[in-house]
Amino acid sequence: MKRSAIISIIQGVIAIAILLLLVSTIDYPLTLSLLTNLDIRFILLAGLCYFLNNLLMAYRIKRILFALGENIRFRLVFFSHMAGMLLSDFTPARSGYLYVALALNKRDVPMEKGISTITSTYLYDLTFKMIVAILGAYFIYSYIFAERMSYAVIITFLLIVGVITGYFILMYPGEWIRNLFLKREFLRKILLFGEQSHSIQKYAAFILSITMAGWILRGLQWYLIVLSMHQMVLTPLDALLLNPLLTLFSLIPLTPAGWGIQEAGIVFVFTALGISATIATSFALMTRFVEVGIDLIGMKELFVKTLKEENLFAFYNTIPGDIDEKAFNSDMLVQRYFQRRKTEIIKNALEVDMHDVIIDIGCGSGVQIKEIGKKGYFSAIGIDVNMNAIRFARERSLPNAEFIVADVQYLPIKSSSADKIVCAEIIEHLKSPQYLINEIARILKDGGAVVITTPNDKSVWGVYEFLWDVFGRGRNYGETHLRFFSEPGLRSHFNNFSECTTKSLFFISPLFALFNRNALLEMGRKMDRIFERWGLGVSILLYARK
Repeated sequence: MKRSAIISIIQGVIAIAILLLLVSTIDYPLTLSLLTNLDIRFILLAGLCYFLNNLLMAYRIKRILFALGENIRFRLVFFSHMAGMLLSDFTPARSGYLYVALALNKRDVPMEKGISTITSTYLYDLTFKMIVAILGAYFIYSYIFAERMSYAVIITFLLIVGVITGYFILMYPGEWIRNLFLKREFLRKILLFGEQSHSIQKYAAFILSITMAGWILRGLQWYLIVLSMHQMVLTPLDALLLNPLLTLFSLIPLTPAGWGIQEAGIVFVFTALGISATIATSFALMTRFVEVGIDLIGMKELFVKTLKEENLFAFYNTIPGDIDEKAFNSDMLVQRYFQRRKTEIIKNALEVDMHDVIIDIGCGSGVQIKEIGKKGYFSAIGIDVNMNAIRFARERSLPNAEFIVADVQYLPIKSSSADKIVCAEIIEHLKSPQYLINEIARILKDGGAVVITTPNDKSVWGVYEFLWDVFGRGRNYGETHLRFFSEPGLRSHFNNFSECTTKSLFFISPLFALFNRNALLEMGRKMDRIFERWGLGVSILLYARK
C-alpha cells in the first residue's frame, strides 16, 4: 500500500477515535430531546447563510478570473467552488479545495490562473480569520484556554504565517530568487504562479470585502444553530469571535479537515463557557452536517469530464438532427418566439438578393437557409459538425442549397467566395472563437456582410440559461456555452471591417413567453424595446461589412 494511502487511513482512524470519544461522553436522553425539539426553521436559515457565503466566494473567484482574462459563466464557477468545498470537508488541512483549480481547468481555465486565484483569496480569508481569532477571541476568552490548547493555536498560527510568508516571497521575488527559479521548469511554473498572484493584489479591497461579509454570515450561521437548539446560550458576538478561532482547528492536518479535532475544540471552549458537553457536542456535529449537506451541491462537478474538442464534437453528434426545426415550430411559446424573432431579424439585417452566395455557419437543421431562401439567393451552403443535423437538412432538398459536415473553425470554403454569412448562436460554443472569426474574414468577399448572434454577457442571460437547462427541451446550454461576449467585446474582433454595429435583443419577453400567453408576450415585447436601447437585451446581434 502506498505511503499516502497509509497516512490517510491513519488520519481517518484518529478522526473516528476522537469522535467516538466525544460521543461516548454525551447524555443520550438529552441528545434525543435536543433532536426531537430542534427548530428546523433555524437550521434551514443557518444552511441559507452558509449557502450565501459560498455564493459570495464563487462570485469573488468569477470576478478575479474575469480580470485575468477568463470570462467563465458564474454557474460553472459556483459548482467548481462547491466541489472544492466538498473535497475540503474530507481532506487534511482542507487541501481538497485546490480541486477548484482542476475543475476550472476542465472548463479550459489555465491551471496557473485557477490556482493563483483560489490561493490568493483563500490566504486573505486565513489572514483575516487569524486576526479575529488570535487578536480578538483569544484575548477575550484567554481564561478558558489550557496551556496545551494555547500551544496548538500558536503552532497553527505560526504554520499559516509561514505559508503566507512564502506566498508573498513568490509574489515579490528578489533577483536571486528569480534567477534560482528560472533554472528549472517546475520552479518556473511556481514563479509564474507568483506573478499571477501578484496581479491579483490590486483587488485586495474587493477580496477583503467578501471575506468580511463571509465572516458575518458564518457567525450568523453558528448563532442560528444555537437558536435551533433552545437549551444553549451564546450571544451573536460570541458566535462571530469563536467561529474564526475554532474553525482554525479544521486546518490541523492530523485528521481529514480536522474532523474530531475541531469538534473537540468546540466542546472544550463551550464547556468552559458553562455549556454542557452533550449540547456542545451536538452543536459541533450539527454545524458539520449543515455545512457538508450544503457542500454536496458540488457532487455532480466531481464527475465532469475535461473539456476537449473531441468530447464536444461527440456531444453535438448526440443531438437530434431536427432539433432546430422543432424549436422553430415548438408548441412552447417561449422557444418558438425566440427562434422566429431572431431568424426574422437576421433575415432583415442581411438583405439577401438573388445573386448572393450564402454561408450558414452552424446551420443545424437548415432553418435559417430555408427562411432566408424565401427572399431568394444564388446558392447557399450550410455547415455544421452535427452529422444528424446535416443529414436532416439534406433530406429537406432545399433549392440551390448544399449541406456539409465540417469544423466551423476550419471551413472548407474558398477564400473571398461568400456574399453573406450567418452565424447564429455558435461563437459562444467554441474554445477559441478567434479561429472562427479569422475564417469569416477569409471567406467573405470585400463588401460582403456577416450577422452573428450570441448571448449577451452584460445581461440576465445566465438566468434564462439556468431556467432553460432545468425546464426546457433540447440543448444543455450551461454545459456547452464556453465563451461570453459583451457588445464592445464582440465588436472589437471586427475592427478591420469597414462597418460594424451591434444591438441587443430580448429582455423580459422570453420570461413572459414561458407562461404561454400571447397577451403577456406582447406586453414583454413592449418592455423589451426600452431595455434593448440600453443594451440590456439577453442576446447580441452583430452586423459587420468587410
